[in-house]
Amino acid sequence: MREERQQVNKKFMEQKEEKGHEKMIVWKSIEELDEIVREIPRKIPNHKHKMIDQLESSNDSTAANFVEGYYSGSLGEYIKFLKYSRRSCAEVFVRGRRVFNYGYIDKELFDRFEDRCIKTGYLIDQTRKSLEEKQARER
Repeated sequence: MREERQQVNKKFMEQKEEKGHEKMIVWKSIEELDEIVREIPRKIPNHKHKMIDQLESSNDSTAANFVEGYYSGSLGEYIKFLKYSRRSCAEVFVRGRRVFNYGYIDKELFDRFEDRCIKTGYLIDQTRKSLEEKQARER
């Protein structure tokens, strides 16, 4: 039992060290978007908690779907979850634009946010297209 637990712990530590998704440019862009999005809720009035929740939820989904697809073990699943991630990224943008339109964030923050949303969406799309091409070649 103890030896089995040590093997599980060793395997977990090896996986923890790998984290292949963190080396990807698209992941780094997702993380940069997350950093910008985390600045926004502080600017929104507390009574607009639903607006904050929706922005944070769609932002979380962008990253979570990317990672879930990456580690799915299936090219088809990876592509499917990249599509989910892309839709969530688009939702993040729409929700952030509404925050700007309400006047809760300034143009400088919105411009950084918009630029990063566009880049992140593009990188997710390019990753998906590349994998779809790979999938087509394998058929």
